[in-house]
Amino acid sequence: MPIVTLTGRIGAPASPLGLEVAHQLGADYIDNQIMAEASRRSGASLEAVSQRDERTPKVSERLARFFQKFLEKSAAAGSAGDPFLGPTGVEVLLSRSLSEAAQPATSQDQELDDKRYIEIITSVIQDLARGGNVVIIGRGSHVVLREMPNALHVYLVSNLENRTRHIQQRDGVTLEAAEKFIKDEDPQRVAYYKKLFKVAAEDPELFHLFLNVDNLGMEHSVTIIAQAAREMDRQGATV
Repeated sequence: MPIVTLTGRIGAPASPLGLEVAHQLGADYIDNQIMAEASRRSGASLEAVSQRDERTPKVSERLARFFQKFLEKSAAAGSAGDPFLGPTGVEVLLSRSLSEAAQPATSQDQELDDKRYIEIITSVIQDLARGGNVVIIGRGSHVVLREMPNALHVYLVSNLENRTRHIQQRDGVTLEAAEKFIKDEDPQRVAYYKKLFKVAAEDPELFHLFLNVDNLGMEHSVTIIAQAAREMDRQGATV
């Protein structure tokens, strides 16, 4: 059951490429928005989430079940009164943007929120990986799963012009707005990994593949990743 993590600089086409990889592998596709939506629908069907893109394989119930179990454990531990351990609180934490999560903690409460965020995101990613057959976009998934033998970690390379164009098309904004977004968010991405995972955002030792999507093209990149994921899965099964 292949496991793939995809990340790259702001504006790299991780989401559209990840959707195609998931389609080729018949795998679940998970990004931060889906995680936040799942926490809001704890214990409920996630079929509506997967319908946001017709190419997305149906998101399995395991993510919703995870949040249900997480909240039950929190209540059993006597933390039911903690607002960040209820469905709304978990959703708030997971819905934080990369730049919001990267901000330095200036109080004990913010330090505690950061700790909860790491605990939740780590638990979610590990739980998803245990089930296999999943493509996970960003949020430190390659760090969380760095010791998992059958997980393939891919870093996507794309030049500034193409990343800017992708943001323009994705968000429906002007060229100037897309350029400003990337200029502001790229440093925050570096800060995010340094603060929360204590790693360099582009440390080559954390990845199996660096793929230049501009040079290879989307179709070829998808094929390479899918083939590599199947091979990693085959090798991992023999470990």
